Amino acid sequence: MIGSERLRHAAIAILLAVLVAATTILRPLDITVWSLQAKLFDHSPTSEFVFVEVEKGPDSQASSTENRRLLRTIRRLEHAGVARIFIDMPIQRSNSLSIDAELRSELVRLADKVVLTRAVRRDFPESQQVKRNDPFFARGMQIVSNDYRTDFIGYVWGIEASYSDGEVELPSLWNALAAGSQSRTAIFPDYSINLDLVPRYNLNELQRVAAPDGTRFVSATVILGPSEGDARAVKVPERGLVPSSLVHLIAAETAARGVGTFMSWIPVAGAFGVSLVIGLLALRQNRSRRLFYLAWVVSLLVFFVVTAKLGIRALFAETLALAATYAVLRAVVNFKRRHLFFEPRSKLPNFLALQRDLGDEQHARTTSIVVAKIARLDAIFATLTAIDQGRYLRQLASRLALGDAGSTIYYDGGKYFAFAVSADKYQDLQGHLEGLRAVASQSITVSHRVLDVSMTIGVDRSSDNSISSRLSSAIAAADQAREAYRPVFVISDFAADSEEWDYSLQARLESALSEDRISIKLQPQADLRSGCIVGVEALARWVDEEHGEISPARFILQCERVGRLDDLTKRVLLKSLRAAETLRSHDHEPKVSINVSAIQFVDSRIADLIEMNLATHSVDPAKLTIEVTETARIEDFAAARAVFEQIKRLDVSFSMDDFGVASANLEAMFELPFDEIKIDQLFVQQIHRSRMARAIVSNVARLASDAGLTSVAEGVEDRETFALLREMGCDFGQGYYIARPVTVGEIKEMLTLQRDGLPLRNKVN
Repeated sequence: MIGSERLRHAAIAILLAVLVAATTILRPLDITVWSLQAKLFDHSPTSEFVFVEVEKGPDSQASSTENRRLLRTIRRLEHAGVARIFIDMPIQRSNSLSIDAELRSELVRLADKVVLTRAVRRDFPESQQVKRNDPFFARGMQIVSNDYRTDFIGYVWGIEASYSDGEVELPSLWNALAAGSQSRTAIFPDYSINLDLVPRYNLNELQRVAAPDGTRFVSATVILGPSEGDARAVKVPERGLVPSSLVHLIAAETAARGVGTFMSWIPVAGAFGVSLVIGLLALRQNRSRRLFYLAWVVSLLVFFVVTAKLGIRALFAETLALAATYAVLRAVVNFKRRHLFFEPRSKLPNFLALQRDLGDEQHARTTSIVVAKIARLDAIFATLTAIDQGRYLRQLASRLALGDAGSTIYYDGGKYFAFAVSADKYQDLQGHLEGLRAVASQSITVSHRVLDVSMTIGVDRSSDNSISSRLSSAIAAADQAREAYRPVFVISDFAADSEEWDYSLQARLESALSEDRISIKLQPQADLRSGCIVGVEALARWVDEEHGEISPARFILQCERVGRLDDLTKRVLLKSLRAAETLRSHDHEPKVSINVSAIQFVDSRIADLIEMNLATHSVDPAKLTIEVTETARIEDFAAARAVFEQIKRLDVSFSMDDFGVASANLEAMFELPFDEIKIDQLFVQQIHRSRMARAIVSNVARLASDAGLTSVAEGVEDRETFALLREMGCDFGQGYYIARPVTVGEIKEMLTLQRDGLPLRNKVN
């Protein structure tokens, strides 16, 4: 399972790398990598290039002085024995016809040595800044393209071999500089070439050094180009702005070295992605995989250095995205294993890890889940340091593992340990566990202190339920077990006494749900001002054939443990809506309240259930109230609020049950759109005896009124409580003084008597 998880993460990483390649969103990362590569090596130029900066005057029109200086420079360079002269700047007509004619004549005379440049691609922003040569000087001359394109930070990473404007195609300046190259493919300049070793002058210096006896210019290729202050200055890694001509010079040097090729992301990411998958398939041990990851990263670094050395412009972003994605996914998994799936004090895997490990296993159905409950653990921990607590827990775990050397012991952070046992491994599982308990219950010595161990063991041997419900059942069995007479309790053992029968409740409850033997009774709610019955609360009832009426507290909890809470809610809702239809057919439309557990508001299933049933029953949704129980169990208020709002759009109201005790608090009232709060009977039944209870109820009623909510008091058992609640401003009440839970026929009779003005059997005003 773990191997397939790693392969899944590798597949996700490869898919993300392909997405990165398709969108080029990480191309700035490639630029950063290339800039770093430019700093790794320092190559010397291999060709005889000399660069001469020509500073242009402030006027856009060339002066006779500039053209005379250019004429003199060309002659001196030719006299010094240069091989070629590239003039990478526009030559314009001046105000001296004679100087221009003389310059034109000299250019024609040296047409085999002198090459002019021009910008071809007018759609390049860089090319738009360059003027073209005056046709008077350009006619009949060799002309090459000095086009280039920069990235968003001003770097040039690739220059085409030639450029065309649709009418004329010219070779690039770098292609012409690299004599004999005439490449047809783009070049990617190698910025590790040391520009400091390229002879560089300005035009004034050239007047002094270009003497006939000088050797620096003999057979050299001279580029006359713009200075760094020109608008076409280009950024070079680690050097800042340089004249644009030097980028073509570096490209020519790159071509001369036989490097400057481009490698797309496909072979790079493909090779590293395939090698990652092969490594994961071939290696099973964690140590081997860690060594493989190290080798994989080292090989990527070596590839980074080698491509820098060879001047290969490779795309790294996709491979880095692949590596980063895989690393993040593995880090998340490892974090979960270290933190989310481990109990920090004992360093043992927790119950989440148990559900993870058994939830997807084929043999989960053939295993029994065993839970060991350690008694008086809190009292023991009160005398131990955190370190000693961890030692104590680990010793307990090691003892529980004695029964099966390959078993994993899980700890929930409280008083429960759990592990799984193969159903086929032991013929007498209970006997085996009793022996294991006898060994595990021996005293433990921690820091020279002898500590007693007392435990009971619960087992769930069912096979059809989920791991979480089976774990809950095993915990319940461990709670039910008694050290004195039954220290190991197996859920599948259906005994006859009342305590043990509670844990055979599941089978009976399943039968009751399947045969629709869950019924409802309706407890009336009265308006405390008028004394009239205005609503009813639907209460689930189950009468078992053997044991009579079962307390809702018992079977509702069991429904939750075995994952049948939705089924129970569905049946209660259906019967409640049918009761409302019956009452409506007799012209009675009281408010009907239905209890729904807060844990059912994690998704829209409960909302869909309510909407579907309302659509098939002739009941006014405004007369339906959902009483939310145990609101303290809501873990995600945002998710719960979304479900609340979906239901409220049906015109259904919400009530918070048992307000004032731990399960219903102000946070839930603030976060969720309740319409009503029910004051718990713990306070209501004490208001005529306890000053504190009166203060609580009075303030809750005032809070509800100020918040625009309705208040309902539970547990109204006598006339004094009824009257006092009315004085406090409470809106509605329910309890045995008003009426006990009754059948649909009985509530119909009560409402009919009330409508006709006849006295009820219970007078409540």
